[in-house]
Amino acid sequence: MFKFNKQLTALAFLTLIVTGGTVPAGATQNQTPAEQLCQLRQGIKPVCTVLVTAPIGVAIRSGPGSNYEKIGAIPYQHDVNVRVSKSSREWVKLADRSGWIHSQYLQKVGD
Repeated sequence: MFKFNKQLTALAFLTLIVTGGTVPAGATQNQTPAEQLCQLRQGIKPVCTVLVTAPIGVAIRSGPGSNYEKIGAIPYQHDVNVRVSKSSREWVKLADRSGWIHSQYLQKVGD
């Protein structure tokens, strides 16, 4: 039978409550910038809503890189749904239409 340490269990539970169950800082070291943007955790759908923080807006590219064709733009302070994958590194794919944007110019919206 397992023996539980009540103090350790209480501390772990309290930590989860205080942090809201977020990933510890050390756990983000293996994540790409795009994964960190959406604060992805194991088993969480890789889509989140982000806000454009670049004052001049952000370019939409046809692929995950600045060498791809510019196919549009998203203005400053507009929000958009993006899909994240480990292979895209700093780039996120638009979830609701075609195109890619750089994660450097984005901020996660909400929780």
